[in-house]
Amino acid sequence: MNFQNVDIKKIKEIREHTLSCAPLIHCITNPISINDCANLILAFGAKPIMAAHPKEVEAITRNSQALALNLGNFDDVRGQAMLKSAQCAFTNQIPFILDLVGVACSLLRLDFAKELVQKTCPTVLKGNISECKAFYGLTSHASGVDADQADQEDVYVSAKWLKDLAKHWGCIVVCSGKVDIITDGNQTALIRNGCEMLQWVTGTGCMLNVAIATFLAVMDPWKACISATCYYERAAEKVTAKGPGSFHAQLFDEIYQLSEADEAQFQVEVVK
Repeated sequence: MNFQNVDIKKIKEIREHTLSCAPLIHCITNPISINDCANLILAFGAKPIMAAHPKEVEAITRNSQALALNLGNFDDVRGQAMLKSAQCAFTNQIPFILDLVGVACSLLRLDFAKELVQKTCPTVLKGNISECKAFYGLTSHASGVDADQADQEDVYVSAKWLKDLAKHWGCIVVCSGKVDIITDGNQTALIRNGCEMLQWVTGTGCMLNVAIATFLAVMDPWKACISATCYYERAAEKVTAKGPGSFHAQLFDEIYQLSEADEAQFQVEVVK
């Protein structure tokens, strides 16, 4: 496989920038992963705020440098808050990402995601292969929030319709999986970092969502999506754990200790 380097900002530069400007990352996420998401943002040097009350979110978003939305454990209150924050971000040109958690198994979430995207045009749409298929209008077999094996296909096949999805909505699409597919409708990158243990700890996809949001605050969206995914998954590769419990704890340590030496291990293929 011919892996090509892409223009990725160095982790030292990112850390120095985030520590100096301390970007505020507003997250409206699910209670299952909220603590991990906040700690991951801190590990990258930024500042999290997890405000979700509909009467305060617009003010919080307006003062933030990026917004991360997540449809996990969806309810009416967070739905109302997400619409308000997304509209505020769109109006004020604040970059934001929407994680399509569960849209493949819940018509409620799917309809809500379509409404939000139509009204506010996120900077980034993120989901696994089952969620992305459901949002695109293809048949999806997921019965829960995880990707279903029946939805897996050749990554180059997926890349074609994901490219159409990104072009249609004018955003970047991040489809996470064994091979991550990132496309803005014109260029596409395949990332082959990460490890199997990520699937045995709940909320790892949610953490990738806020990692991308953190990088959106300090660089352009295309570089942010690729850089955040590579750094996050490289950190996961470095964990030496016997099980999901110790993996979960060590993941934050490895993210905090990322160095420029890790960049040589990024596996990124740029395809047309």
